[in-house]
Amino acid sequence: MVADGDPEVHKMFRQLVADEYVVVSFFDSEEALKWLKQNTGIAVVVSSFNLPGRGGVEFHKTCESLAPYTARIMLTKEQSLDLVLRAVNEGHLFMYLTKPCPAPQFLAAVRGAVAHHKQMIHDRALLERTLAGSVKMLIEVLTLFHGDAFRRTGPMRQQALRMARALGLEKTWELQMAVMLSPLGEALLPKDILTRYRAAKSLSEQERDILARAPNQTRDLLKNIPQMERVAEVLYLSNRGYDGSGFPKGGPKGEDIPIAARIIKLLTDLWYASPETGVDAAAFGALRINGHRYDPKLLKLAKELFLEQADSVEGRVAVLCYLRALRVGDILSDDVRTEISHELVLAGGHQLTETTIRRLEQYNRVSGIRQPIRVLRKQPKPVEQDVPA
Repeated sequence: MVADGDPEVHKMFRQLVADEYVVVSFFDSEEALKWLKQNTGIAVVVSSFNLPGRGGVEFHKTCESLAPYTARIMLTKEQSLDLVLRAVNEGHLFMYLTKPCPAPQFLAAVRGAVAHHKQMIHDRALLERTLAGSVKMLIEVLTLFHGDAFRRTGPMRQQALRMARALGLEKTWELQMAVMLSPLGEALLPKDILTRYRAAKSLSEQERDILARAPNQTRDLLKNIPQMERVAEVLYLSNRGYDGSGFPKGGPKGEDIPIAARIIKLLTDLWYASPETGVDAAAFGALRINGHRYDPKLLKLAKELFLEQADSVEGRVAVLCYLRALRVGDILSDDVRTEISHELVLAGGHQLTETTIRRLEQYNRVSGIRQPIRVLRKQPKPVEQDVPA
């Protein structure tokens, strides 16, 4: 993308690079930014220092916030060292070129910027895959010790992905990470405070203060991890009501709340309003009592998507089986407890993974587990056979 008030620059740009790249051009910053908001995956942005509108430096600063993996080049007649330093330092430019710029130098700069963009995308994808695997392993471990909080992350992640697809959200990595880590604040709270809060019982001033600090603690834990800064901010705002209620006081409301935070707020409350068997109409009825706390479009969409699957448990059958017969994907119907002390090992409603099954086997060898275990298991679809004529 080129943003420059000089028509000759647009002409030169197209002559040099249009054979290799798709080019879009604008004469002022506002039109360019309006387009960029809808096309954040663009590889390179080139602009002048004296760009009509908000100027080149402010333009590039806004570009960085909208499209952080786009390489930015400034092309200008300005020769002042102070202006050059300001543009590079504040706009975080990939390159600064002066007019007139020889064609070979300009073309090399654009090619270098494209290569830089591709490398940043590759590095981000690698880091995201690494983080996703680490978070998945962390959640499976935390589930064993904070089962009541973390057993919701699997179903909520699937619900969030369905909503994201219905909304046309292409980038869902941050949403998925935020959903999986959403119970982290609860895990940091004393169990008695959390239980009383979920039961809508009165809390002392000290207990309310502890509860209010949980989102801050979650954000502080995550914000210094690369690629987790936005996830941390989503979780910080995930208890903020659409009407401006909830934590943090004085925070954003309505559409100013990140959509991932609005989705998590809705799905978390829906989880706690639903019975063990899954989402039902009564759960949405409970949410409608305080409907002003939720994005109305998201609430309507969730109802359309999830009530269709309210009978999804009908696709499973109850099975009594011993530990060796458990399968990945089984859902525990009841709590799993130790044989003698009846200590809770894994809460009912948890969907089993390879890790949790191995953990149950270890518990059984050390302490013994009450068996058989009741689970809900998916039944294979019957194979259709041709009926002879």
